[in-house]
Amino acid sequence: MVLKRFKQLDRSLLILLIGVLLTHIGTYMVLPMLPIILKTDAGLSVVQIGTILASIAIAFQIGSVVGGFLADRIGRRFIIALGAFITAIGISGFGFIEGYFLLVLMAITMGIGTGLNAPSTKASIAALSSKDNQTTAFSLRGIAANIGTAIAGLVVFFLVTGASNLIFWIAGIIYLIVAIKSWILLPKNCGDAPCPTIPAGAYKEVFKNKPFIVFSIASIFIWALYAQLSLALPLRATVVLSEPKNVALIWTINSVIVILAQSFITKRIIERVQPLSALGAGVLFIAAGIASLYFSQSFFHLAISAAIFVIGEMLILPTIDSTISQLSKAELIGLFFALSNVVSGLGEAGGKSIGGGLLESGGKLPWFIFGGTGIILFIMIMLLKKWEPLKTSLERSARKENKPKHAPSMPVEPPQHRTHPLSSWEQEIFFRKKN
Repeated sequence: MVLKRFKQLDRSLLILLIGVLLTHIGTYMVLPMLPIILKTDAGLSVVQIGTILASIAIAFQIGSVVGGFLADRIGRRFIIALGAFITAIGISGFGFIEGYFLLVLMAITMGIGTGLNAPSTKASIAALSSKDNQTTAFSLRGIAANIGTAIAGLVVFFLVTGASNLIFWIAGIIYLIVAIKSWILLPKNCGDAPCPTIPAGAYKEVFKNKPFIVFSIASIFIWALYAQLSLALPLRATVVLSEPKNVALIWTINSVIVILAQSFITKRIIERVQPLSALGAGVLFIAAGIASLYFSQSFFHLAISAAIFVIGEMLILPTIDSTISQLSKAELIGLFFALSNVVSGLGEAGGKSIGGGLLESGGKLPWFIFGGTGIILFIMIMLLKKWEPLKTSLERSARKENKPKHAPSMPVEPPQHRTHPLSSWEQEIFFRKKN
């Protein structure tokens, strides 16, 4: 069935999706292992490791903003290829250099490269897919992302032995292949469609939208909590597992869970409840998953904690996207999502910096703080649910009739490449009965 859907796409879209799969293999060979390698091989403190991971997140957002600006002027093919090439330099650099400040520099290089590559790839998928196959294209993009993540864990587990530097070199080669493939095979500019531009004064419209601003502020804290798993899980694995590299398999398991369960959770939960209720439930799941890592004593226990977390992930990511689409203006939805990505980057960077400091202190306290933060955020979201301006804005959006016939279905994907560049409305499903 999935293979048949791939065949419906034209050559350029297939090349983009292959690039998505390859970049997720390269990225997720490195990210789960990076905290472990930095601790065991480089001898860095947990605070320093958190700073390096935060540098990747901040640089990703800078690359996204700069890449979006340049892609509309010099073409997405160039930005996609350039981003992959810069990422190859940054990832490979981890395998060649030593020293904390040089590692931070490599983290920034990697973040800027992925920031240039990933959003431009999504924007190209949106531009090159027709209205009739846009849903198919973006659904397959999510599938390709999760398949790439799953393969990455298997590659680390079965093929990578001995020197950890091999992980960085393989990932660098993968990104170099993506750069060459994209430059040679992708069409120039935005295909047959004109590249979109942001109208003058658009940013003022965004900052006048109080429900969006308040929701974005709340989202910073949600993303800060969400970011803890990528730091806490690998570091906990160094204590629990005799072979810490086996933690890469947990990302494989999580990707399989997402592929199998996302559709069920969307139809049975997300589409049937108020969005902030789904968001609050998701926050409790991710907090429980992170806090339960303290009690983990084996690979099985770590996998269970990660599975609890990923249930929350499947509730949170689609709900945040859907809520932002409802709070935004149709003609400016791309800008709203661009700013929401900056928000997620700020939350992720801050969360990893703070989380690194907490985990450095050791003991039970960090884990209880993570769990308690989830409870506080849940209460905050439930109060926000009753805030009249936000409630009214969502209800008004649900009554709109000017929604497109074909709206993209965007499954959960690995969060490092999360963007939403489309200039159209997602299908509204809240506050009204479906026909």
